[in-house]
Amino acid sequence: MGQIINVTGTVSGEAAIFEADRSLSGQDGGSFGSIEQTVDDTTFPALLAARVFEADDAVNHVFTSSNGVVVRRTGGWTDSDVGRIGSVIEEFFVFYRD
Repeated sequence: MGQIINVTGTVSGEAAIFEADRSLSGQDGGSFGSIEQTVDDTTFPALLAARVFEADDAVNHVFTSSNGVVVRRTGGWTDSDVGRIGSVIEEFFVFYRD
C-alpha cells in the first residue's frame, strides 16, 4: 500500500536538495538537527527525518517543506549517498510490500 515517490537530488556542498513529485508536508515544514528531536513528533516531516538520520550517520540536519527535503551531511556527498537518501524519501509512503 502506498506509492513510490519520484525524487531528484541536487548537491550543493554539504547539502543535498531532494525534490519530490508530491507534497511531503504542509507549507510550515519541519527542521531537525538530530534523531532525538524527532522522537516525540508524529508529523510526516519528523517521521521522514528520523528515517533519513537512521539511514546515514553522517547526516546532521533535515529540513522538509512541501515537496522539498534539504539534507545536510558532514563530509559531503557521493552518488551512492544521494541514492541511499533518495531511496529513503522515495519509499516513505510505502507501507506494505508484495
